[in-house]
Amino acid sequence: MADKYVGKIVGVGTDNVSYVINIYEDETVERSPNGMIRHAGLKHFEMQFGGAVHKISETEYEIAATGVRVTVQEQEGDS
Repeated sequence: MADKYVGKIVGVGTDNVSYVINIYEDETVERSPNGMIRHAGLKHFEMQFGGAVHKISETEYEIAATGVRVTVQEQEGDS
């Protein structure tokens, strides 16, 4: 299983700092008689330079290490 980058989220935290959150999707590759089949898995979110992020709602995320909530300003990719 590998992580595939699918986009990013730019937002402002409750501390008035801009944050970039990367979106990754688990991907499993399976061999079949017809070739390789890729299966998309769960999405997870990480800070630009590492660190887990939890999705609260479509427009709000929380940084696990600090508890800072980030409100989405711009979203690129799937979510």
